[in-house]
Formats: sequence, structure tokens, C-alpha cells
Amino acid sequence: MKFYLLVISLLSLSLSLNAQNSEENKNTTEEVQVPEILTKLKLLEQVDIDGYRLSFKRVVSDGRCPKKVTCVWPGEADVIIEINDGSETVAKKITIPALGFHKEIFSTSTHIVYLKNLAPYPVNSEDKIEAYQLLLKIQPKKS
Repeated sequence: MKFYLLVISLLSLSLSLNAQNSEENKNTTEEVQVPEILTKLKLLEQVDIDGYRLSFKRVVSDGRCPKKVTCVWPGEADVIIEINDGSETVAKKITIPALGFHKEIFSTSTHIVYLKNLAPYPVNSEDKIEAYQLLLKIQPKKS
């Protein structure tokens, strides 16, 4: 008889815990991450944004630590971009950390342009990358 009472007690405890867990799962909402949409700007190409022209002119240096190499420091890359507003062209040298960042490079009346990273990332120390691309995020301004 004691055995049956023990089994019934364990079953009721188990059912009670399952009910609590299912209630907790119903009440928790998962936050969905919205993917970032990035624009790839190839070397020597340009993109027009609200009357501005952004040009990716050159990679001055690429000192990022390759994936298959052990380094003390992750490194960085230096690039030159030009921004033309229709009357004046301004050249900017930007240093991009190896892990990328989220740096505003300019804004218009309706958009903000962020520089995210330089691709591709070097794999071996002997890699000679020629097909560089800037990864940009062109975000509408919130009103």
C-alpha cells in the first residue's frame, strides 16, 4: 500500500511540474532578431544615395590577421572612400578593425550610411585579395 501511495505521489508531482513548465513556456516570448540587410560595394564601384555618390576608391593596407594564422593582435585594414554631394568631393581614410564595427560614415536627409566591414577576410598569410568589398548598412532615418 505504501508503494502505491509513493507511486501516486511521484506521478502527481511529475504532472504538477510538467504543468508549471508548460505554463512558463506559454508566458515567455522569444525575441526574434531581424537580419541586417547589407549593401556590398566592390572596389572602384559607387553607390548613389539621396543625391550623394559614395565611391570605394582603394584599400591602403590590409593588416588583418588571417584565419589560419595565430596572431597577437587581430589587426585592421585602411580604406579610402570618396563622398560627392554634387558639388564637392571629400576623400576619407577609414581604419576598419578586423572584427568589423558599426561606424556612421555619412548621413543624408533621409538615410544614415554605416560602414560595417571589409570582405573577404584573409584566410592564409599568402592570400592576395583583389576582389575587396565594403559592407555597408544604408538605414532609413526614423521620423
